[in-house]
Amino acid sequence: MTGAGPGKRELNAARTRDKLVDAAVELYGRRSIDAVSLREIGVAAGQKNPNVLQYHFGDRDGLLQAIVDRHACAISRLREPYIERANKGEWAPGEAAARCLVMPIIEYVEAQADGINYVKIVSQIAAVYQSGAAPSGETAIRFPKNEQLVGVFNRALSAVPRREAQRRIYLVVTNTFHSIADIYRAADQQSAGSPVASKKPMVQQLILLLDSFFSAPATDGVR
Repeated sequence: MTGAGPGKRELNAARTRDKLVDAAVELYGRRSIDAVSLREIGVAAGQKNPNVLQYHFGDRDGLLQAIVDRHACAISRLREPYIERANKGEWAPGEAAARCLVMPIIEYVEAQADGINYVKIVSQIAAVYQSGAAPSGETAIRFPKNEQLVGVFNRALSAVPRREAQRRIYLVVTNTFHSIADIYRAADQQSAGSPVASKKPMVQQLILLLDSFFSAPATDGVR
């Protein structure tokens, strides 16, 4: 005898949560986290109860966590073949770290209609590493920790003292999300002849920039 599946109430609650997350991603991505109220998201999701967000997610951090849970794991799956190629030595360590970070996000954005809005949301969340680490003053939002990506980063930064490596990873990850959001924004807003209007060469420049950051020697006096 098989166990009973989810009941009607649970299915309705799951559908409502999905609608709320969809509305939040669209509104937060188009505007900003601070510019959109929880009540506004509920209205956009077709909900009449003004406290529906609090019921399902508790608060804004709970809603943001649900957004991360939906999107970050999908990006991690896209990252697996890049990490495999990096582990085989297809690229130098700095380039490998840059590609393993950037390219799965780009693939996700290109494949998912709400992918770029997710990137914009992450670019607004302070003090977060894609690897799951964060400096002091961390937010309540947790990203799935990818040990394989951490290994790729560690190889790229093996000659750099630990504290300096942590600083670089923080800057690399946060700037990656800011840069991808800006690349797609420029592609939408700039004229076709602008040197920043084409996404592919801009992504290549981002990888070169991150490669140089990963590959740079240790800074004197930073220990």
